[in-house]
Amino acid sequence: MRIVLAGLSSVGAVVFLIVGGVAMKWYLWDVAIGQVGESDRSMLFWGIPILFIGVFAAVTGLVLIVVAIRGFRFGS
Repeated sequence: MRIVLAGLSSVGAVVFLIVGGVAMKWYLWDVAIGQVGESDRSMLFWGIPILFIGVFAAVTGLVLIVVAIRGFRFGS
């Protein structure tokens, strides 16, 4: 049972890391860098929740990696 949970944790970790990476890339590249020189830069403020979702997803993915490694290492 522990091996199954470790496998599910690793799949969830990959999904969370992809979502986190895409969200952080969107904010940093498309909003912060893409709006240089534009007069309306309000997306720097309104896009911050997307950045926070990305950071939260990436941290969750890292925690799930630790859970998966421990599950595979100590599973029987």
